[in-house]
Amino acid sequence: MEAPYRYRLTESLLKRTRDWIQSAADKPDLLKDEHAILPPDYDAIEAVHEMFMRSFLMGIDHALAGSKKSKKNFADDMPVDALPFEQAVQFLKTKIPLTKKEYYALDDRLRLRAFTVGRLNDADAVNRMKGIMLENLEQGGTFAKFMQKTDNEILNGIGFGRGDGAYYETVYRTNQTTIYNAGRAKAYEETPPIALELLGIDDTRQTDICHSLTVPPFRRKYNDPVWETLWPPFHFNCRTTVRAIYDEAEIEEAGGENKFYTQGDRGFKPEKGFGRYPLDHESYWRLTPEMLDRARQYGIDGEIAEAAIQLGMSNYANQVVRGGFETLYPAGGKPMSELASGGYVRRAKMAAPSEKEIELAMRAADEGHRVFFMKKDDREISPDVIIDRHTAEIKHVSGTKKYTIENRINAGRKQHATFILIEVPDAYQQEEITRQVKSRLRQIEHLQNVLVSWRGRILPYAK
Repeated sequence: MEAPYRYRLTESLLKRTRDWIQSAADKPDLLKDEHAILPPDYDAIEAVHEMFMRSFLMGIDHALAGSKKSKKNFADDMPVDALPFEQAVQFLKTKIPLTKKEYYALDDRLRLRAFTVGRLNDADAVNRMKGIMLENLEQGGTFAKFMQKTDNEILNGIGFGRGDGAYYETVYRTNQTTIYNAGRAKAYEETPPIALELLGIDDTRQTDICHSLTVPPFRRKYNDPVWETLWPPFHFNCRTTVRAIYDEAEIEEAGGENKFYTQGDRGFKPEKGFGRYPLDHESYWRLTPEMLDRARQYGIDGEIAEAAIQLGMSNYANQVVRGGFETLYPAGGKPMSELASGGYVRRAKMAAPSEKEIELAMRAADEGHRVFFMKKDDREISPDVIIDRHTAEIKHVSGTKKYTIENRINAGRKQHATFILIEVPDAYQQEEITRQVKSRLRQIEHLQNVLVSWRGRILPYAK
């Protein structure tokens, strides 16, 4: 299943890396930019999403295959890994033990995981390439000579090449395994087995951790607390999975429970950050602390928070930005300090809001609104503010014509903002402001709230 995605992702990475190298040849100062990152390729991110989504669904499919209580003929005549992604999703939606609401929540969360992994890998790739290029220059090489390197040399240098896919394997296969085993966990919660067994691949690639946990077989009852901290993967590139046991005859044939179930501890533990039961706190899609540290280092924590907001995960967005932002208002406040009203103004370390934007945000904060300024993106469809957990735009009106306010609000349409904070001249009458704002709220489907700063007041409007 992985092969076609590997090709699509490496081709995308190669093209963008070559473009970045050419940019660095024209502007060598890019090599000193600590926050340099490749431009996003949303088609490639969508491919990652497909791979993760299919992994979860296949985990459910394979987990239920041996259950007498399973959805019979779950895979019917056509294996899910042979179907095109869209058909596989439509097919499995009729089979998997997920409600429609659960399914679409899963889809959004795996989109966020794909977005996060994709953008972190873009940043890692250009960071690795900077090191290679600087080393080349220190050894007396030139950009022109560097540009003569083959495509495979460039991909090998950043760990994605066909000759050296170590980085690709570490990142994508580990995520894929994590999500696949999360799908199995979901299936077992729907159709609980009698017991579970860790199933490893006993070959030269198997690590000591996995060998110790699977040879001889490690079996415990399904409700044993051990599974809370012993769920694969156990380390990077782990290939171990979980097998469900539904047939009591299997236990009897082994000589009964005392001989069938594993006694005692094997003495090996998963590596740090691995082994947690994936459905607890939904760890199969959340950022690990290490991923979050890298996101902040590269200045893309705001970008990830914005993606979370757009996918309806505002609480998670607040967790992403926590610690990666500084408080602008109230003055001198600690990172999480707030006004008595509950409002605040914060900005990502890489954000650069204008003085007018900050002043307007402060007025909203005095009324209890929470404003985050995110790092601006070159994309026109990217809102750069979060207000009260909504993607937002800040607008200023200078004229007082019949449709001026409507036009300024409408300018936020292409950014898909659900919240507009807008300043209008004192010359307006409140009735006219209300008319124009409500007109836009009716006509723009995704727009939910408008805050208008007028004559020292904040006028709230909601759909």
